[in-house]
Amino acid sequence: MAFERQWEEFRFGPEVNRDGDGLHVTLSRKGEIMIGAKAFERLGRPAAAVLLFDKRNHTIGISPTNADAVNGYPMIAKKGARHRIIRANMFCRHNGIYVPRTAAFGTAHIDGDGILVLDLRSLIGVGRTRAMIV
Repeated sequence: MAFERQWEEFRFGPEVNRDGDGLHVTLSRKGEIMIGAKAFERLGRPAAAVLLFDKRNHTIGISPTNADAVNGYPMIAKKGARHRIIRANMFCRHNGIYVPRTAAFGTAHIDGDGILVLDLRSLIGVGRTRAMIV
């Protein structure tokens, strides 16, 4: 029995973030933002960050700050890793941000004010879904 294939191209290739600044940033379904080493360096290796949200443009902003900032989220380092994690689950819930699986921001960049700009409309799913189809 013959059937017609319906291929879907995997849009997340080895050259991550061609439209942005080559910065790797992901958002997990738990609301954790993973900031790659290059993005962390370009932000100035801050101890914490203030999270911003632009509802109209569906965009998250990450502004570097010091560890003493009242509304600063710590940049958590995993042992031996160069990337950083921000546990932003409260921020995501408050702003109605939900992803069903880990997704990468396709156009992450740092603007003229030093803010890491993450457009939710550029998300590309990269993680496994909970149920695997075999």
